[in-house]
Amino acid sequence: MRRYLRRIDQWQAATTHPTLMMLLDKRETGAVTTADLVRGLSYIESFLIRRMICQRPTQNLNRIFQELPGQLPDGMSVIDGLQHVLSAPRRYWATDAELRDAIATKPFYWQGKWEQRRLVLQRLEESYEHPEPVDFVNAKLTIEHVLPQQPGPEWLTALAVGIADGETPQDVHERLVHTLGNLTLTAENSKLSNHPFERKQDLLAGSHLEMNRRIAATSTWGVAEIAARADELADQAIKLWPAPITGVDRVEKTRDWSLLRQALAVLPPGTWTSYGDLAALVGSSAIAVGQQMTRPFTNAHRVLDHAGRVAEGFNWGDGPDRGDVLEVLRSEGVTVNDRGIAAAGQRLSVRDLADLLGMTDVDGTEGSKAATTSEADRRDRFFAQLAAQNPPPVAEAVAGVLAFWEANGGYLEYGTGTRSTSCILMLDRDSDDPIWPGAFYPGNGGPGKLEIVFQHLAVRDPFTDTELRNQFRLRLNELSGVDIPEGKLALRPSFSLKALKDPIDHKRLCDALLWFRDRALGRLSDQAGMAGGEVGVWSGSSELVSQAVRGLLTALSQRGVSQPEIGVELGVHNWPVEAVWPDHKVVLVEGEDVDRDEGLQADGYQVFGVSGAALDRLAAILIGD
Repeated sequence: MRRYLRRIDQWQAATTHPTLMMLLDKRETGAVTTADLVRGLSYIESFLIRRMICQRPTQNLNRIFQELPGQLPDGMSVIDGLQHVLSAPRRYWATDAELRDAIATKPFYWQGKWEQRRLVLQRLEESYEHPEPVDFVNAKLTIEHVLPQQPGPEWLTALAVGIADGETPQDVHERLVHTLGNLTLTAENSKLSNHPFERKQDLLAGSHLEMNRRIAATSTWGVAEIAARADELADQAIKLWPAPITGVDRVEKTRDWSLLRQALAVLPPGTWTSYGDLAALVGSSAIAVGQQMTRPFTNAHRVLDHAGRVAEGFNWGDGPDRGDVLEVLRSEGVTVNDRGIAAAGQRLSVRDLADLLGMTDVDGTEGSKAATTSEADRRDRFFAQLAAQNPPPVAEAVAGVLAFWEANGGYLEYGTGTRSTSCILMLDRDSDDPIWPGAFYPGNGGPGKLEIVFQHLAVRDPFTDTELRNQFRLRLNELSGVDIPEGKLALRPSFSLKALKDPIDHKRLCDALLWFRDRALGRLSDQAGMAGGEVGVWSGSSELVSQAVRGLLTALSQRGVSQPEIGVELGVHNWPVEAVWPDHKVVLVEGEDVDRDEGLQADGYQVFGVSGAALDRLAAILIGD
């Protein structure tokens, strides 16, 4: 009983409380035995989980569980009555057949909350009843895609085996990558990354999870293997979570394409998506989506093949003929080259579509036990991943932006994920909740990115004004290689951290962040700080240092730290340092050089690296008595 109640609590299912209180009260009065109560809790857990896996809407759950105690039929026991009421057709408790189909086809990775997805995978692992079960409370497990989200050539070759006529490996990838058959739990997420399956096999074979050992036992990982695992997981799920009662006025349903219609209706002008992205969203195939769209659909012309081309045979259906599709797309703001291919940067992925439809947490991040670690540990993890995944000039540039943000009134929050952490640019406001323009992701098996959170800003003043978000977008687009489409002003577009390598682009980003800060705080922009040609209040030295050093020195100068000597050599070996405060015996260095650092420490200096410098501690040393 306690295990069921704990899991329902972990599910964050407060809507079930009226029914739970009724059941517990019945047990207290003797109307329900403990065994019957456990059976009733299993129905509630199954009802919640089966609905989530099958993408049932959650809006009516509160009404269902509020009204349920008064709807128990006469002539039945309380628990049988509970199952009967929840089995009614308008309650959408998924049948075994519906559950099996959803596990094979629905994008589970975007459904529900992260804690709910993890709990489903945990329960499936527990169903194997391994003799040495995993301690899920303390294990730092995250959700891993076996077929990676960014597949290399080896993966696409494997996906080409056994695919249906008319499908491409890219279509198959979009259709299967987020399904439950391709997901597992692991503490080795950062090691698994985008590696070929042979490398993942070695790591998964050593896992304590039975699910992972079974994946490792396969010789390859493609369409057939994902389908087989989905079927196996469906068998386990059907055993774990009891089905509704058959014959309670249930009717046979055809496939519901309403989600497809909703997705097409919200496609903004100036964007496009693919048949494969839509198929992954609704849990179907690109071919089936294409066949369905021979009927009239709003914005059907904004759906292209995976390469960005208009599908062969496209027509305007029963509506007015609007002429050449490419010209219509161009008129809406989509960039189309002379080969008829739409710009990839304007494509909406399945994640973008899910965001537009409100299917994902706006501010949610993948949780983990790392949430209990200290801020210093989270910060260290971020900078370690930043250095490991990006070239030194990029890592240094990011460090400079972070120091700049702190120097100009913002603060930093570091993500809790162990797979791929983050650093969020936060800003406190006197009369409103905190606001943030974006988050740095150091990379997970690839280059890092800066994500701009227009979706978050769209519901927070003053950026509920679309034009204000658009002005921010235009300022960001001044960076070389950055081209955020106007159609993504309600999403979370991102661009590569490589855009910050050039000092001019670094300054453009800082200027854009200053503009954002001043609008968020309701004041006119002032360009004080590092974005200008000087290092804060110190003049004549900025040309001698990198942008990362300049950002850190700006922050120190604005905290009242005295001006250092910049670009000097110290000690008998003439060790090069970026800056030195002789009176405090403190030096600032860039790059890794163990001999240099040990030599300077032997000469009595405290050595701080630019990318790892703790601003508060450094300022305290340099200002303190």
